[in-house]
Amino acid sequence: MSRAAPHADSLARWNAASGAALRAVEAHAYRRAAEAFTAAVDGLESGTEARELLCSLHQLFALRWIDRNSGDLLAAGRLAARHTEGLVEAVERLVAELAGHAPTLVDAFALPEEMLADWPISGAGYVDAYDDTKAAWHSVPA
Repeated sequence: MSRAAPHADSLARWNAASGAALRAVEAHAYRRAAEAFTAAVDGLESGTEARELLCSLHQLFALRWIDRNSGDLLAAGRLAARHTEGLVEAVERLVAELAGHAPTLVDAFALPEEMLADWPISGAGYVDAYDDTKAAWHSVPA
């Protein structure tokens, strides 16, 4: 990585290595989050709806990361091409499975209303705002 830039140019060396470094940081953060999530789920009684929902949510979390990084994983030999064949379908199946439980999952995370206030999609008027025929997304560019 660092050989792509002259030894004396530290900024160029950093720029040459920063993409890989940031991907490594992201992978580490995702792993830590997955481990913490698994520890929390392990504390739930087996066979409960809550545990099953959280296990599905964890699978979705992992599969989406794998999907986003499948090129790097294939190139590094950490993933075989046959493993990517059903990836999109597995993600879509989990999204469909969890969609009906979205309100329950949102409530379970106990996010304060203030946190969600700036996100239009989280408000009761989201559908009305989307259907507003005068909104910018319904206009045809000139």
